[in-house]
Amino acid sequence: MRRCIRCDCEMLEGFDIRETMNSSLLRVTRPETSGMLPKNYFGDVKAAVCPQCGYIEPYLSRLDKIQRFGD
Repeated sequence: MRRCIRCDCEMLEGFDIRETMNSSLLRVTRPETSGMLPKNYFGDVKAAVCPQCGYIEPYLSRLDKIQRFGD
């Protein structure tokens, strides 16, 4: 469970971060609307969203890949 660093509200997790068609904007979407996204070595970048103030916090979905990278 993530807590918002601005207002201490419980954040909603598991959202996708996508580029828009013109590549000048990023969009946070629910996973079921994201379609096929390319995967990188370190997993997908996901977003947690605060439902109270709108703060967005990105995080990596696969920390085990980062931990193996350092070996």
